[in-house]
Amino acid sequence: MILQHTQFHPLLLPGVGSPVLVLPFVIELAVLTRGLYTRKSTDIVLAAVAVPCLVVSTWATVEGLNPSGGVYWGEVFSIIAGGILTLFVVIDCIIGSAVKARASG
Repeated sequence: MILQHTQFHPLLLPGVGSPVLVLPFVIELAVLTRGLYTRKSTDIVLAAVAVPCLVVSTWATVEGLNPSGGVYWGEVFSIIAGGILTLFVVIDCIIGSAVKARASG
């Protein structure tokens, strides 16, 4: 009997085997959590955008666990949803920095 060496990686779910599915999921959860614990309107709007992205990433992860599911584009959908949300967060950060710089200057 040959034992295979399995390497632990914090971004891998057991059975999924791809950090591509887990990373957008983590980003979406972080944005949703930030929106729940702050009272800033932009954080709440970003959290509202994070909910559909979270649904897509959850669906992609569940389909990744089911080898006979017939869905081959789950990782792509998860990357697109996480990428759109990340783009919105970066734009919010840039706009926030520009407003603070203009107010202080």
